[in-house]
Parts: sequence; structure tokens; C-alpha cells
Amino acid sequence: MKTFNVSTKKVLVVAMSAALLTGFAGCEDPRWVANKVSKAMKEKNLFDHLEALEAAAIPTPDGNSITRAAGTDGYANSVDYIKQTLEKHGYEVTLQEFDFRSWVELDGTTLSVNGQQLVHVRDATDDIPADYAAMSYSGSSDGAISADIAFVTPDFDFESPDYDDTDGCEASDFDGVDVTGKVAVIQRGGCTFDSKVVNAENAGAVGVIVFNQGNNDGRKSVVNGTLGSDSEATIPAFGARYDLGKEWYDALESGAITAALSVQTEDEIVVTENLLAETKAGDPDQIVMVGAHLDSVPEGPGIQDNGSGSAAILEYAIRLKKKMKRLPVTQKNKVRFAWWAAEEAGLVGSEYYTGEVFGAYYADAQAQIMEELGISDPSELTDEQREMVEARYFEINPIKMYLNFDMIASPNYIYGVMDGDLSDTKDSPDNAYPGDFEPPEGTGHIEGLFNEFFNDNDETTVPQALSKRSDYSGFADWGIAFGGLFTGAEKTKSAEEVEQFGGEVDVAYDKCYHQACDDINNVNNVAMEMNSRALAYVATFYAMSEDLYADDKNQQDAAPETRTLRTLAVHDDHEHEHRIGEKIKSASREVADHGHFHGDFDQDRK
Repeated sequence: MKTFNVSTKKVLVVAMSAALLTGFAGCEDPRWVANKVSKAMKEKNLFDHLEALEAAAIPTPDGNSITRAAGTDGYANSVDYIKQTLEKHGYEVTLQEFDFRSWVELDGTTLSVNGQQLVHVRDATDDIPADYAAMSYSGSSDGAISADIAFVTPDFDFESPDYDDTDGCEASDFDGVDVTGKVAVIQRGGCTFDSKVVNAENAGAVGVIVFNQGNNDGRKSVVNGTLGSDSEATIPAFGARYDLGKEWYDALESGAITAALSVQTEDEIVVTENLLAETKAGDPDQIVMVGAHLDSVPEGPGIQDNGSGSAAILEYAIRLKKKMKRLPVTQKNKVRFAWWAAEEAGLVGSEYYTGEVFGAYYADAQAQIMEELGISDPSELTDEQREMVEARYFEINPIKMYLNFDMIASPNYIYGVMDGDLSDTKDSPDNAYPGDFEPPEGTGHIEGLFNEFFNDNDETTVPQALSKRSDYSGFADWGIAFGGLFTGAEKTKSAEEVEQFGGEVDVAYDKCYHQACDDINNVNNVAMEMNSRALAYVATFYAMSEDLYADDKNQQDAAPETRTLRTLAVHDDHEHEHRIGEKIKSASREVADHGHFHGDFDQDRK
């Protein structure tokens, strides 16, 4: 027994020495640490989090499903689960509360025009296309409304040099048009949906139908829009297909047309909250931030969208903490984790955070520069001085990057990586950075590192246009480098993608997108684990890098061999002067494979 113990000790010493000479020798290499944390992300643990989030959901008002929508107890239960799990593993949790206008369309919405009963988007099938949708933040009809329709100033002469796309955008558009007691029918374009509806209501309309513009193929389907949570409109508002609007316009030549409608909503101000936590270790002046929205749509529990991203970040927070305790390494940068509220209502939670946090940093930077220059009025700042303010803002803002994970386990998945350098999607219609716009510095480096991970794991990636239709949008507007993953929503999978990833051709990446069936059975576990490992790899790499973008291995060595499905290759060497905090308009819902339950504003508000 004594000899056995001595031999065991000798073996252990030899093993430890070998480990020190081999494994630990690279412990300061960010990739070595990143691989260790990445491999700790396991399918079972991720699945356990998803089950807990589904259990957190509550029944919908109609009893047909369950939900975790912002403002509901289902969302509050989800917050409690994330919070308790983080605290159990030693994290301090911060809840950032804010007022949120919760709006829900109840069952029973109907719309008919000229005696034709129209098909609501909720009732559409593969064989029966949708005709209309209720705009979010629409007013209730308080029963059935029957009234004649009235057009305002539509223009169907799209090729004319005098074409006017501003139907209903000005109060004067209603001069000489009798909409009192009628349903105003207005063509899309030129301004926000809210402007059109408010102008119509002020002119006496009892309801509004905004039909699509029709000036190109992308503007002919149902308008799925929002009036915005700050809308003051109180009348019912709908969006419809272009051809219906044109059909009604032509039919009016034969006499009056009647619309019959009914829509009931729940519309109230509630308090909801973002949830944040961060590592104790790491430089507090250089923060790597990762985030995912925690809320679902009202129709379902949202386990793929976005329980998948929320669960992955939660598991990463757990594994990172444990690995940092066990490995002989020093974490260089602080990691901050975020779970956003009300993304499905239009990125409300993340934009509240970026506006509050980055707005304060910018105000501080401006105050410093103005004091140094002896300027008392911000309007006196020249362009050169504003550049000084922005430079100071970047110095004092500790958040150096944001990684976003929204829908990373689609059942018919692809491995989508944000095209940070725009080398593949610059001219894509769902790119929000057209022309000379450039994403923040470092965004391309993040893309390269994600591609490096997938390439090392013999996986193909598909470049994703920067549509700004998820929670990285506010970070981008405030000049923060960003990146992330996406496995697809309602667009269909191509034959080429099936060859690379398997799955079903011409079938949506996620057939249950924004539906009641987005439950635990709607998650692809293979994609869930692989993307979670990619998350851990990239976030940890940056957490261990003193100079975030100094390493260019993924840019020079890996990039030529990276297996990506290339679609476009457009290079633009021009620069666009984008002011920090300036809101860049997101890509249109009709061309982007990612929307919000509450639809589009049509044009982003200032």
C-alpha cells in the first residue's frame, strides 16, 4: 500500500509537470482559455434552462397558448429564474426598471371591405395568403364599426418624375377630402404610419387602413406595422396588401364602398425590467458585453425566440465563472451579461439601456470638452469640436463591444454570422448600412473570430446582413462594435444550405416563428450547443485579450480558408460621417428575416 501511494504521487508529479509544459504553457493565450470555456457548454445544461423558461410562461388571455411577453407574469417569472440562477452562482444582479406601454390585440379582430371578408395574418396559411394586420398600438373599435371608405391623396404613377409618396403625411393632405365618420384608406410611404393615422383621426376619420405602396415587389404584401408606443392615436388602424388598396380605389368609380371592422385591445402602462450582471474579475474600463432578449411574443412561450439566446448567455455566465476559478489564468476584461425586456415591442429594453447609459457618457464627454474650450452652449460646437467630443466619449465609455444572440437554435437552422465587414452583404436589401455607411470599428474583427470558431469545427457559416432588427441596434447607433449569431426565422432554406447543414429545402428556418408552437419542441439541440459554444469562445477570447482587436489571426490566416456561403462581394472604401447617437434606420421588415411582434414604424422616429 505504501509503495502504491508513492508511485501514485510520482505519476501525479509527472502528469502535472507534463501539463505545465504542454497545456498550461499556453494559458495566457486567449484562444487556449476560450476553447476551455467553449467545451464546457453542454447540451443538457442548456436544455434544462429552456425547460425552466417554458415552465415560467403563463396562459395567454384566450387560453390557447402560454406566453412570456414583456409586462406579463410569464416575463416576471423568467426574470426570477435568471436572477436566482445567477445569484446561486455568486453573481450580483441589477434590475433596470422602466415604464413600458404593453399592448395586446385580443381575439376577434375582423375586417371586410366592399362585402369581402379579409384574411387576418393570424389566420393565413400556405394556401390562403394574408390580407391585413392590425397595427400595434391601434385603438380599439369598442364594438363593430361600419362606414364608407375614403382615399386621401394616393399616387399610382410610380414612373412619373413628379411621383408623390407622402399620402396622408401632412394635415393639409386632408383639406378638401371628406373623411369625417369614414375609414380613411392611405397609401404607405413618406412618413411614419403614426403620422398618417393621427392626421386622419384629427380630420374626423373613425378608422384607417394603410395599404402597401406598390412601387416595387418588396412593397406589395401586407403592411405589418406599428404606430409606436408613444402614439396618441385612438382609432383602429390596419395595414393591408397593395393590390387590395388599388382594387378599392378603382371600384370607387362605380360608387361608395363600405368597410366593416372590429378590433379589441388591451393597452396599459406597466413596469418591466432589463436584467444585468457582470464578472467581478477583469478591467472595469474595458467591458465585453453579451446580451439576448428575454421576452417572447404574446402568442407563445418563445423558447427558440429567444429562450435559446437567453439560456446560452446564462449557461455561459455559469461556465465562465467556474473555469476562471479553476484555470491558472487572469481574466483581462470584465464581462457584462444582459437580458433585455420588450425586444418584441421594438427593441424597447435595449434601446432604453443604450440611451440611458451611453447618453450619459456622451453628455459627460461633451461637458468636459466644452469646459476645456470655454464653450457654454452645445450649439456653438463646430464639426471639429464635435469630433473631439466623440473621441472623448469613446475614451470614457468602458463598453467596448456588444455580442448579440437572438434565435440561435432554429429547427431548420443555418449558422448565420453577422457580416461585420459588409464584404458579403453590402448591397443586400436587408443591410441597414447602404452607400457610404460603415459599421463601428471592430465589428469586422468580431465576425472573423466567429468564423474562425466555426471553421475550426468544420462548419459552414452564412453571412448575415446588418439589418439592425435586433438588440445590437442601439449599440451600433452609439458607435459600439457588435456581432452575433442567428439561425434563421421565417425565410425558407435553400438547396445549397441543405447541402451544408441538412434540414428541409424550401421550408422556413423556423416554422413556429412568433407562434404558439415556439415551445421546447421547436429547438434544434445541435444548433443550440454549437452556437452556445461559439458564444463562449468569442466572448472569452475578448475577455482574455488586453488589446481587443490587436490579434488579426482570424482576419489574415483563417479568413481565406473559412467555409462561408458567399452571396455578394462589394467593397466600399468611402467613409460616412455618422454622429454618435444618431439613429440609423433599420432594414425593412419585408426584406429582413427578423421582425418584431409590433411590426415596423415604416421610418424610424428621431
